[in-house]
Amino acid sequence: MAEDNQIEFKRSYVWIFSTNYFIQGASNSMIAVIIPIYLLLMLTKAGKSISATEFAFLASILTLPWAIKIIFGIISDKYGSKRLGRRKPYVIGPVIMSGLCWFLIPLVINPDNAIIAMIFIGLCISTGLAFGDTSIDGMMIDICPKDQLGRTQGFCWGLRSIGRIAGGPILAYLIVIVKTVNADVIFIIAGLATIASSFLTLLIKEAKEYPEVKLKQHIIGMFNRKKDWMTYFFATLSWIVEGAVAIFLSFYILVKLNLIKLKGTTLSLERTDLNIYIYQANIALLFSIGILIGAIVGGQIADKKSRRKGVYISILVIPISLLLLVIDVSVYVLIFFAILVMLGLGMRHSSYSAIIGEMAKQHPEMDSTYFSLCNSFANLGIVIGLVITGILFEIMDGSFAIIFIFLAFIQIFCLIPFLLLDKRDYEINLV
Repeated sequence: MAEDNQIEFKRSYVWIFSTNYFIQGASNSMIAVIIPIYLLLMLTKAGKSISATEFAFLASILTLPWAIKIIFGIISDKYGSKRLGRRKPYVIGPVIMSGLCWFLIPLVINPDNAIIAMIFIGLCISTGLAFGDTSIDGMMIDICPKDQLGRTQGFCWGLRSIGRIAGGPILAYLIVIVKTVNADVIFIIAGLATIASSFLTLLIKEAKEYPEVKLKQHIIGMFNRKKDWMTYFFATLSWIVEGAVAIFLSFYILVKLNLIKLKGTTLSLERTDLNIYIYQANIALLFSIGILIGAIVGGQIADKKSRRKGVYISILVIPISLLLLVIDVSVYVLIFFAILVMLGLGMRHSSYSAIIGEMAKQHPEMDSTYFSLCNSFANLGIVIGLVITGILFEIMDGSFAIIFIFLAFIQIFCLIPFLLLDKRDYEINLV
């Protein structure tokens, strides 16, 4: 294992990590927001159409690389480079591939091959980003001192969340407002920024020696301890709220602003002008501010006070804020409560990341794989949350209140596996 005192952890490393995470988040947001609009406009101008099923199929294909991050973790743990280090080859190479693929979109895609070409190019972009993300996770765990892990991961996750939430809408805002900027220009900028972020990792000094990886033995070791299963359970329950709350909160605010009409469970636009992008961008920006502040504060609590206290405070803030959303208040107060929810999510993730980072260090031979495995369970939680809330929304005839109440109680339930963890495994001031 790369011990903390083997590497001088510089403040600049945090900014290098966070820059990469921000670019990853913004790229994912572009895939979700810009790409569908780009394809729809291209096909419409050519007199062609695209179905919602095709969009759903495209989205499912492009998320596949994130579902197999554990494979990238195994490769990153097992095979390194004597010259570049254990992680850098799997940051620089795959992420450069993603950057180059952004350049291909305006050059290759046309109305005749739009879906097939976008599947191929988008899959390459997502694969490079997921591989790079996994390797950066491992690099951070390898070299970040224990007493800085919560702050570092919290800040990095906060910036990635800003990119993921606000990146696409704000870029769409630029396309609408700034006449000299179009989607092709955005793709070129994205490619350049992606490539540049990968080269920044060359400035990070990695450890020269790592334990030998015995794949079968060490992978089995991740599944034969009760505390690891409790960690996976905690990761799953913690993230059930994550995906659903952002979607339903945005829609709820837009409904309250009378920009979206809700009839039963059907959502439709009240007007068809592009200004709705501006409102969505503003909402995303406010959410991002809440997340970033929460992540920074949560990281300070996790590292300087207690990771357990960080979890307790976030679990107190999130359910209370969600339940406040049920109250009939003005839209401005509603937005304030929504920001509090995001603040709580940011705080919770700082503590969560520090905890699973410490648990990963108990598997030093394959810490990146373990971290990726925890995040796979977290992604499972997101899927479960989206499925259940979607069903509830249909059953309860479009009741946002039921969704928020459900999510509040689920967030409280994640205390069950957390309390079953031994705090000596993750706290910084206990042996």
